[in-house]
Amino acid sequence: MKYFRKGDILIYMIVCVIFIFMGMTILKFDKNSKPDKIEIYVNNKLEYIYKLKNKQKIFKVPTPIGGVTVEIKDMKVRVLTSYSPKKLCVKQGWISKSGETIIGVPDKLIIKIKGKQETELDYVLQ
Repeated sequence: MKYFRKGDILIYMIVCVIFIFMGMTILKFDKNSKPDKIEIYVNNKLEYIYKLKNKQKIFKVPTPIGGVTVEIKDMKVRVLTSYSPKKLCVKQGWISKSGETIIGVPDKLIIKIKGKQETELDYVLQ
């Protein structure tokens, strides 16, 4: 009884090559930009820009439902407190890599980490 045909092996090899290429591409993008600053958006407007530092900084960001408390420490950022019912932005924890985000839906809050060599394009749709 035959399990594989010659065509099956060829298809599996092509799929493996595609996945390896995609993985290498993702790893290449991650190494291109070093985390540099934090951008905080409230109601889809850029409200604050802070540099990532090793020194601890805690500050409050006003949002439509009361505000959140943000902590920057050791080149990482997190949300300490929020008035949202499920507190999902608090549960996301620390972020430290370029391109990572913290999103608070009821707060209408987005915290992004930007890198030095990051391009202006996030996505290209055709």
